[in-house]
Amino acid sequence: MWAPPEVLVLEDDGDQLRTLRELVERAHLEPLATSTPRQAMARLEGRRPILAIIDLDMSRVPASERRVGVDDVLRRLHHRHVNCIPLVYSAGVESIDDQARVYLLHPHALFQSKRHGEERLLERVNGLLGGRVGDLALQDGVVVHLPSGEPMPHRVAVSLFTAKRANRPLLLSESDARAARRFQRWLQACDSSVLVRALGNRHYQLAVREE
Repeated sequence: MWAPPEVLVLEDDGDQLRTLRELVERAHLEPLATSTPRQAMARLEGRRPILAIIDLDMSRVPASERRVGVDDVLRRLHHRHVNCIPLVYSAGVESIDDQARVYLLHPHALFQSKRHGEERLLERVNGLLGGRVGDLALQDGVVVHLPSGEPMPHRVAVSLFTAKRANRPLLLSESDARAARRFQRWLQACDSSVLVRALGNRHYQLAVREE
């Protein structure tokens, strides 16, 4: 049975956490919803989320839960979950200095200011979890070749698609690299305009064929 790719959500506001969880579910992905950094660290054990939506402001977290912080979660993602795309959103990420502090923890973090409102955040997340790459789209949690309607329900295919939307390559294990090569053969069979490009040192990225 196919399991949908997972998205870590860390938000200490209950209403916003529910909104984000529902957004991820509408994309037919599996939310790992957490309200404290300690919970987030625990949920990451044995999991490989493709995206992490992280609020920096944890002011609602009880004092007893603050031995683990957001900085610890970002470090963990950087060192042990290299293919997970962190989207950090907060009212405190608008200045270069604020972003530089986060970059020290995770140099590939993306940012979305809370000052721009919830709708802009939802648009940003939808942009990463939706949209198109060439003649491919992410629909119902699987990559679909639009001209033929053929689906590719594999986590590595979804990870490659999402990484391309974020303009990042993936570092794949040997087994995941084999899955990427199967994805490439599927693309060729579909006569897709998209290919899986090997960049060297086990890094892979989707590319659109030049006409």
